[in-house]
Amino acid sequence: MPRDFHLSVVAPDKSVVEEEVQSVIAPGLEGYFGVWAGHIPLVAALRPGLLEYRDHAGNQHFVYVGGGFAEVQGEKVTVLADEAQLAREIDISEAERTLENARRALRGEDSATQAEDAVLEIERAMSRLRAARSSR
Repeated sequence: MPRDFHLSVVAPDKSVVEEEVQSVIAPGLEGYFGVWAGHIPLVAALRPGLLEYRDHAGNQHFVYVGGGFAEVQGEKVTVLADEAQLAREIDISEAERTLENARRALRGEDSATQAEDAVLEIERAMSRLRAARSSR
């Protein structure tokens, strides 16, 4: 049976996860990476995406993270996210509206939003939708 370690996911406005887990898969800038107990120390930049973890009972959970950093040290993983939300708490209709608004901005239909901002907002909205749908 895998050893447990502590996972902490923190956003600027709240603590999202504080739990003993068996494994973590996180969206690094260079691609997704996995962590098990005893992993070598690591600091990694995160991109918007889906963080997956297995709790001490082996149940799979998903968290949307909007970028940030992950630190692996000893028997602890700390994620400092730009924004984070448990997948089961994401409002799918709101995420779909955000995605459509960002797509309109990218097409030039919304002059208040820059194209670079629209691309990032599309990535974030799609990640939220993936997270929400994976938890249902």
